[in-house]
Amino acid sequence: MKVKKYILGFLVLALILVLRTPCVAQITDSIKFDHGYLHYHEYGSKKLPAVLILTGGPGNSYRQLEGVAEALSPKFRSILLEQRGTGKSMPQPLDATTITLEFVTNDLKTVLDSLHLKKSIIMGHSWGGMLAMNFASQYPERVAHLILVAPGPHKNAKEGFEILDSNRNHTRSFVEDQRLKVLNASIKANTADSLAINEAQKLVRRAYIYANPIPEALFQKINVENNSKTASLLLGDVFRDYNMSQSLNNYTGKIDVIVGRQDVVGFFSHELKQDVPKVKLHWVNACGHFPMYEQPRQFYKILYKTLNVR
Repeated sequence: MKVKKYILGFLVLALILVLRTPCVAQITDSIKFDHGYLHYHEYGSKKLPAVLILTGGPGNSYRQLEGVAEALSPKFRSILLEQRGTGKSMPQPLDATTITLEFVTNDLKTVLDSLHLKKSIIMGHSWGGMLAMNFASQYPERVAHLILVAPGPHKNAKEGFEILDSNRNHTRSFVEDQRLKVLNASIKANTADSLAINEAQKLVRRAYIYANPIPEALFQKINVENNSKTASLLLGDVFRDYNMSQSLNNYTGKIDVIVGRQDVVGFFSHELKQDVPKVKLHWVNACGHFPMYEQPRQFYKILYKTLNVR
């Protein structure tokens, strides 16, 4: 009898704690398109201003920015898209006929149309910033405010990524570089265990994080699935034809860029400012490519200020 009372009391206490814990409302849905379905996740009330959030990669899982969508949900209707060729948004077939820059750009319009949004704040991180710039240049009337977080290049993408690759390689020490070669050989031979794979992943991402070694909690947030085929198809398309140096001027609204001062990708933001002077740069100190996770206080202070949120 005492055991039953104890269990009942424990369940009541657990229920009270759950009810008292702030919850983030989330809606998961999809939109039909010619080659499949576009999946998306909503956080926050539909009555709040909308912000469409675009993850990096290309090819990265939406989960990499799930923390951002949740953080914004008390003040914004956060819409986090599983971009075409990622997660559940898999077109059939998955090839150059269904994965193009034009298609993934038009997908954003499809989402806004389906949700009956005339305009939305568009926020893109890394590759997502490149996609956001392309959308704003083509559909400027649909963008209320353009926010780029550590964006990729706005022009000369092939050359820019070659410089980025060189910069990334130079962030590792000789010892780290040799260790990564050993680990990669082991992974290729299918002899690596989970610890070795985890170590290799951290060394690869070493260039993107200011803190060394990478804190485990931070690593878990940024280390998400990537569809390499989608990435290859989109990068090939971008390398052939992507230049926002003039077309981005079609969009006459605000452009805010938030970037880590030690971000290996940060030079792209400098170049963007040179071609598009109205861009406002905001630097986050002691920070790499993921300011939302590495320096969240600085990041959200800047973000909310640009959005006029108190």
